[in-house]
Amino acid sequence: MIPGAFSFLDMIKQFHTQPVNPKEYIMKSISKMIPYPVFFMLLIFASVATASDKENTEAARITQALELYSQATPMDVHSPERTELLNRAESILTGVIEQNPQSLDAHRKLMGVYLQKRDYRKAVETMQSAISLSPEDPKLFIALAILYDHQGAYEYAVPVLDQALALDPNQQLAKDYKASIEQKIEMQKLAMESTPDPHQMMDPHSK
Repeated sequence: MIPGAFSFLDMIKQFHTQPVNPKEYIMKSISKMIPYPVFFMLLIFASVATASDKENTEAARITQALELYSQATPMDVHSPERTELLNRAESILTGVIEQNPQSLDAHRKLMGVYLQKRDYRKAVETMQSAISLSPEDPKLFIALAILYDHQGAYEYAVPVLDQALALDPNQQLAKDYKASIEQKIEMQKLAMESTPDPHQMMDPHSK
């Protein structure tokens, strides 16, 4: 069993149980259930084989960061200890990347740390860097689209998913997720169109 796997899934599910405004609730209620928690878990916990002493040292540091990440996962999101563990994991991984900017493994793990911290801006930046290292990997594009989705940046998610499908036309998760995003965009438009104009709601006799 992968350490922290189930609590990681629970953490992702929390994104869909936070209070939302009526428009967001309407859009989320009609969205398909996309199995991206498992997708993210596999992406983050995936490991890369190493051989040299330098690579073994790097792998050990990444493993240390992953252990801190796993310890933090089941803790309350407001726990100072959780924050400290994630900050330590972030520091280790950014150090690895500083020494080896080509470490795709470190980028993936760092994205997971930022996802735990709900720092979507840094998570997006990290995933964009990962894509530059492995531009032929459709899974990275899907991950980036999911991060855009969490930010509500649906208009960015769709072309990213198109890139994933260009790399792998049979990638079913990308197809399903794109349909879900397009449905959110459509519902967002409908919600905006159904919102009364504040000027029309004013009393015509008021000054």
